[in-house]
Amino acid sequence: MNGAIMKMPVSKLVLTPSIDPTEKIPFDLKLVSPDTVAGKTLDKIKKINVWHGNQRTTLGKFFEVTGKTDKAPENTVIEVIGAIPQVRHLGQDMTAGTILIKGNVGMHLGARMKGGTIEVKGNADHWLGAEMSGGTIRVTGNVGDKAASSYLGSKYGMNSGNLYVKGNAGHELGMGMRRGIIVIDGSTASFTGTRMLAGTIIVRGELGDRAGAAMGYKGTIIALGKARPPMPTLLFNGEYSDMIFLRLLMDAIEAEIPGVTFTEKERVGPYLRFTGDFGSGGRGELLLFKATNSHVLKVGNNGG
Repeated sequence: MNGAIMKMPVSKLVLTPSIDPTEKIPFDLKLVSPDTVAGKTLDKIKKINVWHGNQRTTLGKFFEVTGKTDKAPENTVIEVIGAIPQVRHLGQDMTAGTILIKGNVGMHLGARMKGGTIEVKGNADHWLGAEMSGGTIRVTGNVGDKAASSYLGSKYGMNSGNLYVKGNAGHELGMGMRRGIIVIDGSTASFTGTRMLAGTIIVRGELGDRAGAAMGYKGTIIALGKARPPMPTLLFNGEYSDMIFLRLLMDAIEAEIPGVTFTEKERVGPYLRFTGDFGSGGRGELLLFKATNSHVLKVGNNGG
């Protein structure tokens, strides 16, 4: 075979929701992922337990289930055809395979996922990829609050993996982030990267206020679009151009996340560098693309 690697055929399981669009009671599908359906017959998949509010029911009662699965999760695709804003926890703890959602989806999608790929052709609600430790999530629309963040009472949020959002992101994106890469093509609300310990967040649109609040030992937030003036506890560290680490980082992100590209100007800069949050003893960094953020130094904050 001349050293060629054969790709295994992929099996597709199709879920078509029959949920009333006006339904307000949530559905908990934490037991539905490529890991849990791989190797099962359609009849067994239809009988998977789900929760509708506080009532236990089965997947087949609210979804038409067609197609087939492979014995291996990594060769299994779950395709959801239609909006499922009432569905929560789909793909939780998944380690392999693919989930493709053609429509909007509810809260906790891909929470604590460890591998595989989730793609949403629509919007995703709060807690997307919460505490994920591997895999890739791509969203063509907007995402809610606390994407790739830690749950309340937990110290760490995203620990590894990739999150790419074509639209906007809500409050507290990447809260408690420990590792991983987040790219937002749109804008973010307040407290992006709060309590961030490490990892990288890149925002192309407007970076909301209080970004990097309580940042810890490491972590990098990059604003390619206009940013709100940094907090006083993030101190201006100077202007930097053509940073080798940034060029290598952007090259690596382009190779890792399909659809993400950076211009040569974005690679070179210059960037305005702020470090902190010194209010919490942190040494993270906030890099503001100078071409879109010259206003920051004009307001005279952070010793500028």
